[in-house]
Amino acid sequence: MSVVGAGPGTATGPTVRSATRSLRGPGLLLLALVSAGVLVGVLSAAGPSGRLDPASYAPLGSRAVAELLRDQGIPVTRLDTVDAVAAASRPGLTLVIPVPQALAVDELERLAELPTALVVVGARTEQLDALGLPVRGLGQVEVARRQPACELAAAVRAGEADLGGVTYRPTAGAAAVGCYAAGGVATVLRLPDQRATLIGDGSLLTNERLDERGNAALALGLLGDPAAGSDGGVLWLVPRPGRALPGGPDRSLSDLLPDGLLLGVVQLLVAVGVLALWRARSLGRVVEEPLPVVVRAAEAVEGRSRLYRAASARDSAGEALRSATRGRLSRRLGLAATAEQRDLVPVMAGRVGMDPTAVTAVLYGGAPTDDAALVRLVADLRRLETALGRGEVTGR
Repeated sequence: MSVVGAGPGTATGPTVRSATRSLRGPGLLLLALVSAGVLVGVLSAAGPSGRLDPASYAPLGSRAVAELLRDQGIPVTRLDTVDAVAAASRPGLTLVIPVPQALAVDELERLAELPTALVVVGARTEQLDALGLPVRGLGQVEVARRQPACELAAAVRAGEADLGGVTYRPTAGAAAVGCYAAGGVATVLRLPDQRATLIGDGSLLTNERLDERGNAALALGLLGDPAAGSDGGVLWLVPRPGRALPGGPDRSLSDLLPDGLLLGVVQLLVAVGVLALWRARSLGRVVEEPLPVVVRAAEAVEGRSRLYRAASARDSAGEALRSATRGRLSRRLGLAATAEQRDLVPVMAGRVGMDPTAVTAVLYGGAPTDDAALVRLVADLRRLETALGRGEVTGR
């Protein structure tokens, strides 16, 4: 057994530096989680941030147009359920439906029965049928600067505006005024008999575009036009995300996840696997490093001895003594350190003048059965090494 000599440092516990280093990773992770929680809390405290939400200050929100309406004496009330809209509706109000796709057919049919005027953004044929409007939703066009090219008073006052999205064509016999056409099909359609206005895309109502071209004038004209019955105020319906739809099936959490989420998770797992393989290839041979602390020779011997004694491992202790002795004898006899029994015993017996059977019993015998036998084995191994020393001296 080789041991390191005594030195000034004998501490074996973790130091302050090593403890700090081991806690650095968990500490950074905890800090990141806390920072993310604080950021989410701040953003949540800032108010709603949904598209076309009259309470949102975000670029895609509609807080600006709601404030302009209030400045003109037209109150704007944000509601998040159809029940609340039904309770607040009365003649003279305008109901803005910015996201009709978020409502069930039953909800749209219920809204169509209310006495309010309607302003619907981005509705397609399915939603138009549920609202009972004699209009077909056609293809979509890019949002761009467009001229009104119609006789609708609000459009004539506004002039050029940013319109696009879904295009509309009234069914045969329906009275309608189409404006801001793209390819001969309207992106803004007024249905006077149904007191409804359809807007193909709501970009002109957003905070980021309201001050461009005639967007503000057109938005105020469409939402606050007394001729459309909106002189009493505006009800703005923003459905709550994740609410249960009436008559709809119960959906699990997996149904609510985006379609591409599973594919993204699979790609992430593949990337992690590739990274693990790449890093595994960089592993080289095992490198021996010095002990991190200096241990006194006596302490090492006593510590291992206590372990053997606590486990009553006389067989392991005896084999360790024999293996170390065989290695030393082999080197002194000019043999390999790992010489086998058939090579070591004859040479050793001939050198010290002993019976090969006795040499075999000492170097390769059975395990000690008790402490006394282990002590005798130590004495026999020592005598064998001493005899070899005398033989080497005699030979010289």
